[in-house]
Amino acid sequence: MFNNRTPGNISLKETLFYRQAELLLQILPFFKQEKVFALKGGTAINFFHRNLPRLSVDIDLTYLPINKRDTALSDISRRLENVSGRIIKQFPNGKIIKKTLSGTDHIIGLIFKREQVSVKIEPNNIVRGAVYPIEQIKLCKSVREKFEMTLSMQTLSLADLYGSKICAALDRQHPRDLFDVHFLLKNEGITGEIRKAFIVYLISHPRPLCELLNPNYQKIDDVYEKEFKGMIFEKTSLKDLIQTQRFLFQSMKSILTADEKQFLISFKSLDPQWDLLGLNNIQRMPGVKWKLLNLEKMSKTKHQQAVGKLVDCLNG
Repeated sequence: MFNNRTPGNISLKETLFYRQAELLLQILPFFKQEKVFALKGGTAINFFHRNLPRLSVDIDLTYLPINKRDTALSDISRRLENVSGRIIKQFPNGKIIKKTLSGTDHIIGLIFKREQVSVKIEPNNIVRGAVYPIEQIKLCKSVREKFEMTLSMQTLSLADLYGSKICAALDRQHPRDLFDVHFLLKNEGITGEIRKAFIVYLISHPRPLCELLNPNYQKIDDVYEKEFKGMIFEKTSLKDLIQTQRFLFQSMKSILTADEKQFLISFKSLDPQWDLLGLNNIQRMPGVKWKLLNLEKMSKTKHQQAVGKLVDCLNG
């Protein structure tokens, strides 16, 4: 399965993607002691849960505690400051750029640069907490062999990882996200747990529910060639990803159960029937509360129109 060369027959070690992945793996252990974070996104999927079908170049994190926003922002900032100090101590010739929340001194992200290679580190400061219990996972065999290192990290569950990833694929339609979903469909498929996690991430997303459930098609040809093709080990064609894109567009509404559709309508109507979803404590998650707060701010007319649009979308 494992191939040392890209589909364009260039050694992956010669690519910027490989150098970014190498730098990412060098700094990832510095997050291990910050137990408030769980790894998510493409790094968690491809370096830990899968056997390196593609490289990943960003560190995406979930902040796990369920607490007030100010408390969370202060804690995230302090933890990122701790990590940046450990990284610079180990790599004094590197440089860290700290991203702060507008109008505050809260650190909400980092970029680490070293020898013309950079890695972005980003916790989500709105979608905090996890649907299912986190997991402690070892680096996959191919990463251990290729990069000659061992490491275990706490990551989100497979259901959380892919529930969030499907939302990202519907939103951004980036080949990286479509590739990850493509491998999900080739392996486990969209299980009941993944589907339920998807619903939670759907109702935590900044865009309206209908825009994700019924997205506008985006061409991915150029992005596939320029921003993706050089990071894959497992041969996957543009056609494969377009088929995955179409599957998501056509199927995500149809795989929802009647209870789940009713839950989404009740949520949009500001009268969420939590028991229809069959998950515990979802109403406590900050991203869910934030979405409800934004719905409450809508005018009565716009809100009624939005509910009607969702009903049509789910029944269409």
